[in-house]
Amino acid sequence: MTTALHIAFSQHRGHLVSRQEDALLVASALYQVADLAPRVLTVDVTAGLCALADGVASAPCPQRASRAVLDLLRAAGREGGADCQDGWIGPRLIRRQVHAQLCRQLGRNPRTRGAATTLALLQWRADRWSLVNVGDSRVYRIGREGDWRQLSLDHTYRQSMIARGEIAADQSLGQLFNDLQHMLIADDNEVDFAIHWQRGTWQPGDTFLLCTDGVHDTLGEVRLQALFQPGRALVDQVAVWRDAVLAAGAPDNFSLILLRLTAASAG
Repeated sequence: MTTALHIAFSQHRGHLVSRQEDALLVASALYQVADLAPRVLTVDVTAGLCALADGVASAPCPQRASRAVLDLLRAAGREGGADCQDGWIGPRLIRRQVHAQLCRQLGRNPRTRGAATTLALLQWRADRWSLVNVGDSRVYRIGREGDWRQLSLDHTYRQSMIARGEIAADQSLGQLFNDLQHMLIADDNEVDFAIHWQRGTWQPGDTFLLCTDGVHDTLGEVRLQALFQPGRALVDQVAVWRDAVLAAGAPDNFSLILLRLTAASAG
């Protein structure tokens, strides 16, 4: 039996934002365009990575921060090195290479110092996967029966309060509490940021969704899951979510990547 990894992806500037502040990294290609129609490709399951980053609009030059982080990760994925952890891109590489180089590229110019972005990354090697996230760009795992689980951790003030037991997960708070508490910032003084790292194995039929908050905040988790059909082709599923976000007003940039491992009998 052979396996193949299929990836569908798309991004859009949204209706209310003048520039694309998200960036996408898929199969070593980096995208940051106003309107990227859904497309699909098949990649090597032996090793690879994909990622997305959402520039923080309240910080300077958000589009440069998101693109720079993914460009640095693309280089790290090719070169590896001592900062990889058991061969994986983990917190050590994010801190020592990605953040340090982001600070060198953007943090030493007064016009770009403080540029910030979120990050969600999925890396794979054969039947194993690893994810890293900073901020509120998310990674979901969808089982073969359509069951959902959020693997990433939102680095927001609300989530931090839930983790400390200060509020219940279903407790309603003001919008301020949904603001980011941790992100990648182009500033040598901003080193105390949280990184979530998780590893596991996957089976044929497993699906992973990476998306920025322009998707999950606009649709909400209930509608995001309701629009998913396990048997639908990946590129068609991406198109369904994209159309739903646009129909809902698309108030923010949005990007999404959908991956599925499939099995086929040899011969």
